[in-house]
Amino acid sequence: MTSSPAFVCSMCRKPIAVGGKAIRCSVSTCNSGRVKLVFCSAGCWDSHLPTARHRSAYFVEEIARRE
Repeated sequence: MTSSPAFVCSMCRKPIAVGGKAIRCSVSTCNSGRVKLVFCSAGCWDSHLPTARHRSAYFVEEIARRE
């Protein structure tokens, strides 16, 4: 039996396993309320920037855990 992933990448929809590397945007609007963007790689994070229109953003790597 396989366990369900902790997250799904917000861009490519690839599952991110519990204990795997997850990337979050540093901008609070990407991580607040119902919208909590999580990415599987720096490339996926970078591809959300043109539509997000952030002035100054970076990403934070963390270990994926279920919320």
